Amino acid sequence: MRTLENRRAAEASGKPRLHWHFGIRLLHWLTVIALAAQIAIAFGPMRGPGMAMMNWLPLHMSIGVTILAIIVLRLCWRIFTRAPVRPTSRFMRSATAFFHMLLYSTILAVLITGWLGYRPMPFMPPARLFGDLPMPLAPSVGALSARGFAFVHQKLVWILLGLAGVHVLAALTHFVLLRDGVMQSMVFGRSSTASQDQGNSREDV
Repeated sequence: MRTLENRRAAEASGKPRLHWHFGIRLLHWLTVIALAAQIAIAFGPMRGPGMAMMNWLPLHMSIGVTILAIIVLRLCWRIFTRAPVRPTSRFMRSATAFFHMLLYSTILAVLITGWLGYRPMPFMPPARLFGDLPMPLAPSVGALSARGFAFVHQKLVWILLGLAGVHVLAALTHFVLLRDGVMQSMVFGRSSTASQDQGNSREDV
């Protein structure tokens, strides 16, 4: 890890930051892991027979709350963090910003509709988050019932999967074809671009 003095010297020399801030990268990959676990549970054991859905629902909802907390923290952190400087066109920057805004909005919509669509059966107690905290029930919203929100929730999941696929494809395009260091800026470790620009210095984290 570079010292604070070396980091300030690098900024003063005019060298562009090649990686996202360590915290942004960490929250990004925590989001990926949590979303992958959420999708695996939703399309796996929750589709089992009998009471499988009810048995797995508390964990499913606990992970959803975790994702919400990560997303909110990540957005707040992003406000005070500068993006890596790269020679891209204004159109590319605008398209990237729009896509990420769409991706974040879809994730939040999936989480919110999942909460609005949750209604426990009359003979069952509310699900408990992380095994202890009771899940607060959402208030009724307009004419759309909880079942309607659950339906929207399921459809939004497919949209989210499509956007995630586009995101992965774009990252691979930057890594394999363009080789512009965009994907490397979000991973842990050194990139070839960083090696060329910073020589033998260690990664700025």
